[in-house]
Amino acid sequence: MINEFDTIAAIATAVSNAGIGIIRISGSEAMEILAKIFEPYNKKVDVYQLENHRIYYGNIKDGEEVVDECIVLIMKGPHSYTKEDVVEIDCHGGVTVVYKVLNLVLKNGARAAEPGEFTKRAFLNGRIDLSQAEAVMDLIDSKNEMARKNSMTQLKGGLSDRIKQLREEIIYQIAFIESALDDPEHYSLDGFPEKLLEEDKKWITIAKEMLDSYDNGRIIAEGIRTCIVGKPNAGKSFFKCSFRRRKSDCYRHCRDNERYVRGICDN
Repeated sequence: MINEFDTIAAIATAVSNAGIGIIRISGSEAMEILAKIFEPYNKKVDVYQLENHRIYYGNIKDGEEVVDECIVLIMKGPHSYTKEDVVEIDCHGGVTVVYKVLNLVLKNGARAAEPGEFTKRAFLNGRIDLSQAEAVMDLIDSKNEMARKNSMTQLKGGLSDRIKQLREEIIYQIAFIESALDDPEHYSLDGFPEKLLEEDKKWITIAKEMLDSYDNGRIIAEGIRTCIVGKPNAGKSFFKCSFRRRKSDCYRHCRDNERYVRGICDN
């Protein structure tokens, strides 16, 4: 049974041999787990007293065995991505090393995080809204510069701010109507229906623009599936390659066989 309040952990970097690998821990027991496995370089330092938003050098230990040397980043809630206590362990990025550290964290009380669970907690704890949560994955999966910029704007609250502004304007008009009905002597409704009708048209236009922008956003993020059809040697491959910026590559690759050209151009 998965408990939403468990302390969770996961590898935050790509699982492949690299210079650095990061294990992220989030939850109320993050510092307690760290204290069991982390020995600061300055052994006089109490792990529980490590300062917020500071980086500490030391060793990850399994009992008396030193597993790896690392640096540890402390981010205590609510000033963290999930608004919970968060610890990030930056160790050497070998797959064996990273999994060893992760398993050590899990053995000492953490639960393996579900896919997207850190972002889910950020949403549940009120740090981001649903549109921003969606933007996180879109940003990670962005395949071009326009998709990245679009996702970043949404992550920073661009869509959320427009929705909030629209909601506030509608609530204001509803409140005005209710006040006028409760106290007609002090609130005049002269000309208000015409004014409200204009506001309604504006709100509908804004809402329609936001709905229409969804399709454009999907195209930017996912691209368009396109089939180029033509007779043999009609220039299909050259046409594809012409979209590449380096035209010298087009001429070089298009002299080769059709299958090889498609592989190069699709990338």
